[in-house]
Amino acid sequence: MSFPNVIYGRYGQEKVAQSTAINSFPYGQIMVLPDGREFVHARAQTSTALLPGQVQVAGSSIPDHGCGTADQLLANSAAIGATSIVVTAGGTTAIAADYYVDGSMGVRDDTGEGLLYRVKANNSTATGSTCTVTLEPTDGLKVALGGTTTVSLRRSPYRDVLVRATGSAMVGPVVGVPVVAVSAGFYTWLQRRGLGQGLVAATVVVIGQPVYASSAVAGAVAGFNQASTATAVYNEVESLGSCHAISGSTEYATINWNIK
Repeated sequence: MSFPNVIYGRYGQEKVAQSTAINSFPYGQIMVLPDGREFVHARAQTSTALLPGQVQVAGSSIPDHGCGTADQLLANSAAIGATSIVVTAGGTTAIAADYYVDGSMGVRDDTGEGLLYRVKANNSTATGSTCTVTLEPTDGLKVALGGTTTVSLRRSPYRDVLVRATGSAMVGPVVGVPVVAVSAGFYTWLQRRGLGQGLVAATVVVIGQPVYASSAVAGAVAGFNQASTATAVYNEVESLGSCHAISGSTEYATINWNIK
């Protein structure tokens, strides 16, 4: 089944939250409302409910699946155009069936390195066993893989999202903000652009001030200024939008979201 890159919704459709994929859309499907607000199809982590107006991040990656410092996923040789890639699971973490649907396979090292492909499916495997990763039919290998090529598997950033926790380290990048309460494991739309509500941390933000994800209050935003970022971890400070209406601390302000 194919989907348009962007669909156009009606007001209120962004507030859907249900146990199955909305209209069978893939993770990452974009929806735009008539006023230009933009949303992306996502699912809450199975153990964590989501609250409206709180910043969500992608779930953590699995180092043993090629996302750590060690090369753990060795790919078999594969020819140009191949869409069925056999990899050997290293480390101590098995690969669950279809865990990487709508995710990506990146060629990490050696022949074919530097390219990224879209994953359509994968089977399960125990540690040390082989797993077949199926790429999208239109996204076969552009460069053949050699016998020493290693790859990385990353699930869709919109699968198993969770609130941005306190502390300087984030488990994944910011992916959006829910506009309705979402039960654990349910599908919904996360807002990425346009006017919406956002939880404000202890320091009130002012109109026009850029905001970023707070490390002090889970799911909240803080105002971006020289004083507040002087001790911040700079590679984690990213503008998520700007304030359009002031609220009290730990309350909800109107934010013009611009989450990339």
